Amino acid sequence: MKAVRIHSFGSADVLQLENVPKPQPGSGEVLIKVQAASVNPVDYKMRTGEFKPIGMKMPLTLGRDISGVVEKVGRNVSNLKVGDEVYALLDRDHGGYAEFVVTKSDGVAPKPSSIDHIHAAAVPLAATTASGTI
Repeated sequence: MKAVRIHSFGSADVLQLENVPKPQPGSGEVLIKVQAASVNPVDYKMRTGEFKPIGMKMPLTLGRDISGVVEKVGRNVSNLKVGDEVYALLDRDHGGYAEFVVTKSDGVAPKPSSIDHIHAAAVPLAATTASGTI
């Protein structure tokens, strides 16, 4: 699969389109085919090195917010099924600037039918910030 990753900090020039292995969901996780990903201030701050979370490792796939379709579910996942349209706020180790992403199922929500994937991908971080849960 293709993913946009960084191997060092810097300007937008450090973003590289690469072929990487398609991830597989483990227990409690889902594999999502990404339809849209948004760009947030945290993404460029991580890219430039302005924000370096403890334990951050290179290469890194950026993109915290995604919207997509569940492609596969891991063991012990009962809240989602293959084909569900969803959106999610990802952790720093599972970036959304990729064709597929694996994430914990409890951090994934059904995409509202009233919005498309592009608009849904803009919701997760902004919504949690507005609600004060981050």
